[in-house]
Amino acid sequence: MAGGDWEYDAERYSRITALRREEQRAMAGFGADGRCLMRALQEELDDPDPADCGRCAVCTAPRFDGPLDPELVRAAALHLRARPLPVEAKKMAPDAEGRMRKIPEDARVQDGRALARTGDGGWDPLVAAGRRGEGFADELVDAAAELVRGWDVPVAWVAAVPSRTADVEGVAGRLAAALGLPFAPVVNRVQDRPPQREMANAAAQAANVRGAFAVDPALPDGAVLLVDDARLSGWTVAMVGGQLRRRGAPAVFPLVLTTAF
Repeated sequence: MAGGDWEYDAERYSRITALRREEQRAMAGFGADGRCLMRALQEELDDPDPADCGRCAVCTAPRFDGPLDPELVRAAALHLRARPLPVEAKKMAPDAEGRMRKIPEDARVQDGRALARTGDGGWDPLVAAGRRGEGFADELVDAAAELVRGWDVPVAWVAAVPSRTADVEGVAGRLAAALGLPFAPVVNRVQDRPPQREMANAAAQAANVRGAFAVDPALPDGAVLLVDDARLSGWTVAMVGGQLRRRGAPAVFPLVLTTAF
């Protein structure tokens, strides 16, 4: 690839976004027309002799449509809510030509934590509501504060990755207050970019973040807790955290409310 091929290109990503949305619509419609799932695949692949399989969810009808035991549902939710998830720090990153390189030590974040996994029945429904712009519930902030206390990391202040739709800075400020730490709005979104889920690969995801955020030149002293609402690729926290490190933060500990992996 020529140098700079993986720099952000709005026209290219607009085309990629349109293609990926078309793929998503096709997948969302799979099985929705009443056809056997195997027959649908066979017909899409021009099989000359498609037939119902007799085993898929369409052929056998839903098997788990009965009422759930409320006590079991409650116990499962409490179990999920009691298990913060480790978030492994990126150690390699693609350069402008898409080649993976080791992230320098002075630009690398620490391993982090997530409160929930995307789609789970624990804290994620409350996270999803906040990400839709409905506000982050107080109990979510309390749970995040409890997580940080149990994590026992030597953070001196709190920062946030600004979102276009969710009040991440607001929830980070409330979390900072609950922890008795200062909140500093030192990360600024300077360009709007497509969601990371619409990017085709790691090089495109990293390029999608590169240049989208800027960090103030003067930071508070000490290690920082960096709050983000979701980890879809991991590159936002890695690259924003790298900027914080390069600006002088001795350590960056990421806390994401929900993680997709």
